[in-house]
Amino acid sequence: MPKILLIADSDALWTKRAVEYLLLPAGYEIVIFPIWGHKGQFDEYYREHGVTVYKDSHRLPVIRLIPRVRMWARIALNARDLAKLGPFDVVHNHYLSQRDLALGQRIARRFHARWVCTFWGSDLLRASDRSLRQMRPYLRRCDRLTACNERMRDKIRRCLGESLYQKTRMAIWGQDGFAAIDRVLAAEGREACRAYYGIRKDRYVVSIGYSADNAQHQLEVVEALSALPEETLSRMTLVLQQTYVKRDPAYMERVRQAAEALPCQTVVLRDFLDLTQTARLRLCADLFILAISTDAFAASMQEYLYAGAVFLMGDWLGYPQLDELGIPINRFHEYKELPALVEQAMNGKLQRSTDEQRALLPAHYSWDAVHKDWLGLYE
Repeated sequence: MPKILLIADSDALWTKRAVEYLLLPAGYEIVIFPIWGHKGQFDEYYREHGVTVYKDSHRLPVIRLIPRVRMWARIALNARDLAKLGPFDVVHNHYLSQRDLALGQRIARRFHARWVCTFWGSDLLRASDRSLRQMRPYLRRCDRLTACNERMRDKIRRCLGESLYQKTRMAIWGQDGFAAIDRVLAAEGREACRAYYGIRKDRYVVSIGYSADNAQHQLEVVEALSALPEETLSRMTLVLQQTYVKRDPAYMERVRQAAEALPCQTVVLRDFLDLTQTARLRLCADLFILAISTDAFAASMQEYLYAGAVFLMGDWLGYPQLDELGIPINRFHEYKELPALVEQAMNGKLQRSTDEQRALLPAHYSWDAVHKDWLGLYE
């Protein structure tokens, strides 16, 4: 049985999905090194399926006030302890930083393992020039680098050089949300989904973003929508998903207060949503507004599209994947344009994808469609 070390966020749904849909079916024995600590989000699943989650118990009290020394000491100690869980055939770094790449390189070199490094999105698109320079020496030594769209590959070429661009392969996260949406729609229907979240039947439902991250710009969108006439707002329900990336509770509260000050129904979601609950949420929406600063190819966006919502996004976001499939996108350049565009959407005047266009999403981006691309990286 081949053995893989994932250096990744153990509490991220994407890590769990990679384990569930990619690695376990392919017969891998799996060890996860948590890059941001371990809260135990999926401990029960990992235990049931024999996945080992490494526990970093090194406190280093003597050098705790010298950050750089502490970082390198922790890397050395964790590499030593991880080696005891080997040997590894593959080391796969997810969401890249100098610290975690240094750890990945040590383990890969120790066991002559295949070393794959994957940019998730913001770790590349929002990274400073300095942090990318720190990563470059490690990325030159890995066997394969991956990105999930051409915009990311272009930044790799521009900031990291031609050799790393040539080393980069496209690998897109698979989606399990499509099947869940089909299942929930058939079993429950849209009205039941709205009732589940307490949304009134006659409301036009506008979902804004998909996490609590400030970069989603939920506050700016809500403030822009406050310019809508009171009569229009009274026919709307605003849905604010803040179920993860909860780094700034004060910002989350400002968003909630701004939304609840409007004469519309507001639904704020902060608890973790499982696959069925997420499918219900997507099926509630008439309009999905995405104003995130940067985005690779968000699963949430794909799910809202597949569930039939009109999609309105900032024009600084580029989705060539959707252009290639011919799926219509409505764009805004400034937040002040949103009130007029939302009214157009409510009046049926914004572009909406057809059933045939939406069916292209699972054909290209389900786990069945992409798993060979991922497993090929390990060969």
